[in-house]
Amino acid sequence: MTTTYETHSYTLRFNGLSDDSFLGDYCPAGTTLTVGENTFTLSNLRADQAGLLGVIRSLHNLGCTLISLSVETGENK
Repeated sequence: MTTTYETHSYTLRFNGLSDDSFLGDYCPAGTTLTVGENTFTLSNLRADQAGLLGVIRSLHNLGCTLISLSVETGENK
């Protein structure tokens, strides 16, 4: 019997300044951080919905505002 489930990779873009230690402290391994002028992007963020909300809430508490969120869905067996 084979179980099929979906995996999600999120890309989040925020307005504000990222703390340099945030990526290592709050994001799963493999997440990448790209810093722009007054914005930053977290990509390849692989987490369940509770983990995703935790990252968003932590950044909100640091004064950052979510600008966009996109999801890439793949199927694994």
